[in-house]
Amino acid sequence: MRWSEFPRPIVCLAPMDGVTNTACRQVVRRLNPEVVLFSEFTSVDGLVRSEHVRQRLDHEPCEHPLFMQLFGNAPETFAEASRMVADCGMLGVDINMGCPAKKIVHSQHGSALMREPDLACRIIDAVREASGLEVSVKTRLGWSDASELIPFAKRLESAGASLLTIHGRTYHQAFKGEADWEPIYELKKHLAIPLLGNGDVANHTHGLRKLRNLDGFMIGRAAIGDPWVFRHFAKTPPPALVERIDVAVDHYHLLRKLRPERAAVPEFRKYLGNYLSGFRRAKEWRMRLMQCKMEMEFLAEMATLRKYVEPLPDSLPLAS
Repeated sequence: MRWSEFPRPIVCLAPMDGVTNTACRQVVRRLNPEVVLFSEFTSVDGLVRSEHVRQRLDHEPCEHPLFMQLFGNAPETFAEASRMVADCGMLGVDINMGCPAKKIVHSQHGSALMREPDLACRIIDAVREASGLEVSVKTRLGWSDASELIPFAKRLESAGASLLTIHGRTYHQAFKGEADWEPIYELKKHLAIPLLGNGDVANHTHGLRKLRNLDGFMIGRAAIGDPWVFRHFAKTPPPALVERIDVAVDHYHLLRKLRPERAAVPEFRKYLGNYLSGFRRAKEWRMRLMQCKMEMEFLAEMATLRKYVEPLPDSLPLAS
């Protein structure tokens, strides 16, 4: 399926390192059949050289439509990695040209490619030629401002990118301040390919309000531990508190299939904040669950929490 064929608006789970693994994606898919999923932010060098990193290619059929996000700076390595993506059955490759992490940029990956448009275009061409897959790019407004956004994006389109996603901040902003979508709306007037907006989208309804002339949007940080953010709550009511607990436990068990207990319990903490949002005494419950070191202890606390909320009407005032 090509990006041009996806129904509008295109709503996506943004790629996030250490977050959007197959366990997370399966939970999002169960609750949101129409959402487009992206893998974790993955190094092409790691994918080519490391059996451990290649485990990120593993996925379930239910996750489709699914795209792999890759970062690096060598066209030939991108080509080899993209063939692996094609062989495992994913629909396409998303090239990261927007990560602002210093260690990534100092290696000439991520946002650094905004300053190397010739190299950026060679990477797109290498992936297309090697894999035959859809190639998209996720990038930012620019290095310090948005003055080069339109010419850079048009070059990516000419090189063969079939979709672009723009995060509404510059490299220098990283994740500070508010995302500015105005340059993204202006960019859309200059492109023939689909264009998605990204940055500070709180939920599906918020994304629709920000959509304007764009083809869709990504939801990133707001979706960590809150797979319901992709629902249109005017059509589907918010989840009951018991449902939030049950889905969180299911999510943990999916993660546990990927990680040993000693890694799964601490890793799952990053999702707990949103899963417990809206609960009475939420801060106290978070602290109790964050302190769990063993799986048995963690699951026992979740079972206790379920009993605590089960008798409560879902219409009671919420606190967090």
